[in-house]
Amino acid sequence: MARIAADMALNVIQLLGDLPEAQRGYFTRAQAVAAGVEDFELTRSVNHGFINRLDHGVYRVAGAGYDEHEDLRVAWFRLQPSAGPRDRVREPTIWVSHESAASLHGFGVYLADRPTFITVDRVQPRKGVKVHRRSDGLKGSEYTVIDSFAVTTIARTAADLARAKSDGGHLGRFIDEAIRAQAVSLDEVAEAMKLTTSDVRSMIAMDSQRASQ
Repeated sequence: MARIAADMALNVIQLLGDLPEAQRGYFTRAQAVAAGVEDFELTRSVNHGFINRLDHGVYRVAGAGYDEHEDLRVAWFRLQPSAGPRDRVREPTIWVSHESAASLHGFGVYLADRPTFITVDRVQPRKGVKVHRRSDGLKGSEYTVIDSFAVTTIARTAADLARAKSDGGHLGRFIDEAIRAQAVSLDEVAEAMKLTTSDVRSMIAMDSQRASQ
C-alpha cells in the first residue's frame, strides 16, 4: 500500500511538472485538475504525507521549506486558483496591498496578520482576508514584484494606507524608513498621495514626535 501511495504521489508531481517549483512548492486543486491530477490522487498523497493540504484547494509539496509569507500566499492562491505563476505577476488582476504590502516592502511596523489585496474582479474572500475592489486595476507603474507577489509600490501603498485612514504615526514611519533607504523619493510619495512634500514631511514628523514621547 505504501509503495502504491508513493507511486501515486510521484505521478502527481510528474503531472504538475515545473508548476510547484515556480510557485515555491505550492499549487491549487484547480491547477492540479488542469494538469490531469485526479482528486483521489491528491487525497492519498496528502494522507501519506507527500503533499500538505494548507487550506481549501491549496496544497504544498512536502519538504518545500519554510515560507514566512505562507498565510499571505495561501490567501492569494485562493482568490485566483486557476491563474498560472506568470499571469499572476505579468498581467495581474490581484495585488498585495495596504498593510500586507507595507510588510512585504519591509518598512515600518505594520503587521501582516490579515492578508489584504486589491482586485479587479468581485471576489468572495475567506474569513480573515480583506479585499479592496478597484475595477480599473493598477497601472504598471503602481506595482512591483516581491517574492513572486504582485505588490503595490511603496508610493502606491502609502497612498492606499492614507485613503484607508491608517494610523498617521505608522504611516509616517513607513514612509520615512522607505525614503531613508532610498527605496522611494519624497516627491514620488507626495505625488501618489496627492499631497505637497511639506504635508508628507509633517506626516513623517508625527512619527518622530511619537517616538520621542
